[in-house]
Amino acid sequence: MKKSICMLAAAVLLAADASAQTYPTRPIRFITVAAPGTVGDIIPRVVSQELAVRLKQPVVVENRPGGSGLVGATAGAHSAPDGYNLLLSTSGTMIVNTFVYSKMPFDSQKDFEPVALVASVPLVLVVNASSPLKTYKDLIAMAKSRPGAVTYGSLGNGSTANISASILKKAEGVDMIQVPYKGATDALKDIFADRLTMMFDFIGSSLPHIRSGKLRALAVAKSTRLDVLPDVPSMAELGYPGFDTTMFYGAYVPAGTPRDIVARLGEEFRAVLGNASVREKFAAIVVEPGDLTGERFAAYQTAQFGRWKEIIKSLDIPAE
Repeated sequence: MKKSICMLAAAVLLAADASAQTYPTRPIRFITVAAPGTVGDIIPRVVSQELAVRLKQPVVVENRPGGSGLVGATAGAHSAPDGYNLLLSTSGTMIVNTFVYSKMPFDSQKDFEPVALVASVPLVLVVNASSPLKTYKDLIAMAKSRPGAVTYGSLGNGSTANISASILKKAEGVDMIQVPYKGATDALKDIFADRLTMMFDFIGSSLPHIRSGKLRALAVAKSTRLDVLPDVPSMAELGYPGFDTTMFYGAYVPAGTPRDIVARLGEEFRAVLGNASVREKFAAIVVEPGDLTGERFAAYQTAQFGRWKEIIKSLDIPAE
């Protein structure tokens, strides 16, 4: 009996090793929590093209937006752990939502294996270019002199835009009114129409409008300036040391995926993210390629859980 069990265990190990050596043998699904046409859609499409070349199998991007990323991430968590189901999700969905939602449909740390930090996306504080608000100080002065007059767009409680504005509200003791939207595009339309005062938006979507003269950038939501906006001060320069609400996109597979396959995918992502063509395409949408895979990415994410837990706790953002 004992011999049979040992033989069975050995057979399972050999089968797993064989699958890792021959992987992949069919197309790979790459779920993204983002809607078509957004930065979170462009990133996996750029990456999937190079992954497909290296893995010699199609990598098919599947958009599953909605519910602050929970729709797509839940689909990823419930996928077969066989290496043929990848997820691209955000730090907002995987980390921040944990402290904003009273109940999550999955456990980010138990239901997934981190594969790679794919990209980081900074935010910029923007207003209508025709607004009388010329500087960040003008914005705060208006908020203090006219409580409730300043409105800001967000994707709801716990979104990066909401958190960024909430940090300012608490630090300055001002009242700014949140206006939630389904997408940043709708919020920008209201800024253009002077129905919304400002928004912390991802630089990739706002930069074209800044360059065309439709938006004015008042600050960059991180500790350093951006090369693409050298004249726009960082929040650290404006008196908020350590202010950084940059969001990252990470690649994951369901928990239980064979370790050899997870390691292989990490190696492939590292190679793809170092590819000159990929980096050039990322630069065009102002996202920074990641450089962490496997255990290093897992450790980074664990540290981010601790950081965001303290931030959310300090802001008293109501649970969804």
